[in-house]
Amino acid sequence: MSGGFGRMVLVAAALVMLGGCHRDNDQKMNLNGITVDDDIMSDRDNFVGLPNPFVQVDSLKDVEKAFGKKIPVLKFIPSMYNPSPDIFMMNETEMVQFIYSSLDSGERIVYRVSEKFSPELLNGDYNKYAVNRTLMINGRSILVKGNGDGYKTAEWAQGTLNLCILSDTPLTEEELKNMIR
Repeated sequence: MSGGFGRMVLVAAALVMLGGCHRDNDQKMNLNGITVDDDIMSDRDNFVGLPNPFVQVDSLKDVEKAFGKKIPVLKFIPSMYNPSPDIFMMNETEMVQFIYSSLDSGERIVYRVSEKFSPELLNGDYNKYAVNRTLMINGRSILVKGNGDGYKTAEWAQGTLNLCILSDTPLTEEELKNMIR
């Protein structure tokens, strides 16, 4: 994808991730032997937008079975967030997304894992930040971006997997060091 067009596609995908489509009658979808809820809309008479490529999955064990490999999880979540995330898979096994919601506000930390998408595409955050640097955390080169009050994004590769963290509230270097394995 080239510059502007690629960004438009990513913005459209982000809008789908945030809003999604919903049917009142839940459907089930089979992902490599695991049955998960499917919110993908197929009734053309009631179609209101792009189909939601994400399905919610009940557990990390189910994600790993569908994904076919062990998924590295964050080893620490700041105390203002629920430590039990909502887990989603995109288009079967293209991406896993963990959403940690704050306990007292609408703030979130989103953690994504994929073999298909590069760290930059997986991140999907094209905001301009004052700080754009690389940190060494647990022997890994982590690209972080923020505005001087902490980091809103972190992205890295681990083996064949690409990973990223997106946070509504800036994370400190110490928090990232505690989160990333």
